[in-house]
Amino acid sequence: MTPKVLCVAFQGEMGAYSEEAIHQLWPSDVEPLPHRDFSDVIEAVQKGIADRGIIPIENTIVGGISAAHDVITNAPDLFVTGEAVVAVHHCLLGPPGATFATVKMVLSHPVALAQCGNFFAKHPKLEVHPVYDTGGAALDVSNVADPEIAAVASRNAATRYKLDVLVPNIEDRLDNQTRFLVVSRTPEPPPLGTPSRTAVIISHADRPGALLHVMEPLARHGIDIRRLESRPTGEPWSYLFFLEFDHAYGEPAVDIVLKEMTEAARSVRILGTFPRWNPGRRGSIGWHAGLPRPMP
Repeated sequence: MTPKVLCVAFQGEMGAYSEEAIHQLWPSDVEPLPHRDFSDVIEAVQKGIADRGIIPIENTIVGGISAAHDVITNAPDLFVTGEAVVAVHHCLLGPPGATFATVKMVLSHPVALAQCGNFFAKHPKLEVHPVYDTGGAALDVSNVADPEIAAVASRNAATRYKLDVLVPNIEDRLDNQTRFLVVSRTPEPPPLGTPSRTAVIISHADRPGALLHVMEPLARHGIDIRRLESRPTGEPWSYLFFLEFDHAYGEPAVDIVLKEMTEAARSVRILGTFPRWNPGRRGSIGWHAGLPRPMP
């Protein structure tokens, strides 16, 4: 029997870091489906065009990605079912024949450009132009084939679009990583005892100590908070909070914590529980210390 091919929607063009995350999670029998915007990824999953979607949620340099949080907030019919972490090593890519000296304009996603702030501060001659995706930037540079125009993208994008790596590893930190969340139409609980992470969205009453009151059950039951991020609700000075916490799946204290948090909060929406990323099992993350970092 031929294995079923899993269709996974992502934002960007082939060669984007999101595609790398897909192949880390599903090394075979997967079809990445490029989309222009995060909202298009969500819609593809909602309509059944894709089996899963993958969204970058945070980066070690720029922090949380606001647009990603917002599309997840606006999709109450979807669930978070997995995560992946990709080592992000940006390269300055140019068409064959280009050199660093010929480049005047650089294209890339705004988040990628923000991760290379030190490089661009050191080279103010470079005119930066944000575009919708790193892979798309590499594709544009390949199509235009102008030695004055380069892209910030991955080595995979350079290979795919037959570009030269003019300057490797221009990110501000050698351990630069992006974390991705997988969304699906149905929850996918892991096996009992699996090291897991639960993601929720909470809102609380507008009174002193309200957020502390909602969070207190986590501390009392010894549950480790992984991340807390606020996003505006659309009403002035009112916020939702994305909360992620770690536990073993099936741990009885988690149900008690969620019940107590729900009683203390204005609302609690459970996004999903999923296995924590295990780089030893599904790939390597981070920079290997000691490798050279060439610069022009």
